[in-house]
Amino acid sequence: MKKFLLTLCACAIVGTMSAQDLQKAKLYVPEFDTETAEGIFGTIYGVSANGMYAAGYDDFLGSCAFIWERSTGKFTEVELASMIMDASNDGTFVGNYWVEIPGTDGSVASRPGYYKDGVWSPLPLLRAEAMLTPGVGESDDMNGCAMAISADAKFIGGYITDEFVYKLYPALWQLNEETNEYELINTFENIQESIDTLDCPYGWVVKGMSDDGTILTGFSEWGSGARSAAVIINGEEKRLTCLKDPMQIYEETGEDQYLDAEGFAQVSANGQYFAGFYAASASSMGLCGWTWDPSQESVAFTDDYTVIACVDNNGIAYGSSMLMGDAARLENGVMTNLSEHYTWEDINGAYLSTIFACNNDGSVLGGIAMVSYSAFGGVQSPAVLVIGESDAVETIEKDANEVAMYNGWAFISGAYNEARVYNMQGVVVAEANEGNIDLTNVPAGVYIVNVDGASFKVVK
Repeated sequence: MKKFLLTLCACAIVGTMSAQDLQKAKLYVPEFDTETAEGIFGTIYGVSANGMYAAGYDDFLGSCAFIWERSTGKFTEVELASMIMDASNDGTFVGNYWVEIPGTDGSVASRPGYYKDGVWSPLPLLRAEAMLTPGVGESDDMNGCAMAISADAKFIGGYITDEFVYKLYPALWQLNEETNEYELINTFENIQESIDTLDCPYGWVVKGMSDDGTILTGFSEWGSGARSAAVIINGEEKRLTCLKDPMQIYEETGEDQYLDAEGFAQVSANGQYFAGFYAASASSMGLCGWTWDPSQESVAFTDDYTVIACVDNNGIAYGSSMLMGDAARLENGVMTNLSEHYTWEDINGAYLSTIFACNNDGSVLGGIAMVSYSAFGGVQSPAVLVIGESDAVETIEKDANEVAMYNGWAFISGAYNEARVYNMQGVVVAEANEGNIDLTNVPAGVYIVNVDGASFKVVK
């Protein structure tokens, strides 16, 4: 059920801006070994609010899940991971991972959890570990998955199953700051009851969440198996597309249709903007993006064959001019290709396709690129596009640490004992003994970050 439509389409939109008017950006894709044909494949599905982390998994070959860190520009495969879907500002990643089921002869199952500092930790479920459903491939999310995490890592949204009915239910976890552990605080019993009443084959799949945990988005299934893009706001469900079960429509009118074979709803981190797409069949036919204003009764649809998969806090939505076509953005009702706004260095003929994730201000976008290698042709590669990086960030490497300046923060990789930030007059303006340093309140300019005796120049 987690497989995505991979029909290759092409759709070109002629740009109207000259090259000198385009804003600079930098494209990141994983390294690929042409001799062994080894590399990281798949799609970026989550970007942290501050743009310092991204995550995804291979939903085509099913070979790995991975994370990307802005401080290094590198993609790293994560052991035991089945899916990784999102990241917080402090580098906490959520998804599901493989565990051995207790009391079995080595059977494995995936279960929802979070990954931080190289370690997977479980999230509470409705079922005991010994009751997990084993299986890989199409069934490797049947115990659920953590799909979204707030910027401050306080809330995690996803879906789970109970011990007896293998249907997916929305779920919300909250970090208990006293125990530093996550608690399952909401399983939306009213929506569970609706799912069971409709006899849905799968149920409710969460795709996104607002930062305060009051809004979950994704898709909800009808009893016939048709999907409807839907949202949960303060515990109440609202369907946005496919408002009636197609089976009921067939019984009433004789019209045979299978709506929303793919598609889902997404929400901006601030909870103000909603967007998504739907497909009227299990192929690329009938694709259509949409946006929704909660004050309105109906959604606003974009042109045919467009895909909208995420939206930032400014209401700008991102996706593709056609599924697996040109990466595009929707602003004020107008869909344009990203190549009309940004210019980036070509990497092996990389063709930037659908955008599935963005950070809060839209300065870091994640999704898919088709990268061409002469011996192998096109490879579906995860891709991260960082807007304005060449002008906004200066990174200097020394010894074991690395410092990068972004969005007013000095990000320091690796462990250290003491870090101090000096202005050009030699005055200490900030200091820390772990983590990253907040410089949002200091004036723009040049600063020296001294990390355990090694100095780094950064520009804010």
